Amino acid sequence: MEAELQQRIAAATDNGVALLAALREKLAKLALPGESITIPAFEAARFTLEHDLYNGQQTLRAAFFPSQHYCIGFLLFHSDGSSFAEYHVMRQHPVRPSLFIEAVEAWVRDGKIQTDTRLAMMPK
Repeated sequence: MEAELQQRIAAATDNGVALLAALREKLAKLALPGESITIPAFEAARFTLEHDLYNGQQTLRAAFFPSQHYCIGFLLFHSDGSSFAEYHVMRQHPVRPSLFIEAVEAWVRDGKIQTDTRLAMMPK
């Protein structure tokens, strides 16, 4: 199992670094006020293989934990070559005060990295 995990990490490294760079770029474009948010390097993740309920294969999960039990972001690398990344922001939207930004997200579609922000209404 450990050998498979190390092989999957090696195979996902370039894609993971690119996804994290896309998240950083998306975050920079938001120009959020206050303390800066630093998205860690790929190597700082905690890596595990998880069973994918959809296809029965193993998915590589790279998760970031600022404390022992709190995951602030993750990347998923599926056996079909697709991947997804999410990093929690939890800040008020800089232009639309009725919204807050839950997370920045990135994924690979047709060989290109796409990004988006996940928004929610500000609690009253």
